[in-house]
Amino acid sequence: MKKKARGQSSIEYVIIFAVIAAALIAVAVMFSPKIRSAIGGLSGSIRGQVQ
Repeated sequence: MKKKARGQSSIEYVIIFAVIAAALIAVAVMFSPKIRSAIGGLSGSIRGQVQ
């Protein structure tokens, strides 16, 4: 039976982390306008309640 190389698993983790990070960045870029408008709406309604 062959033993797994220790460095191979580290590289696999780095690749998985890079793919997840790229996916998160892509989602953030795609939904950025909607998120900004939602935050703007919330801040406007909070300002209306405070005044």
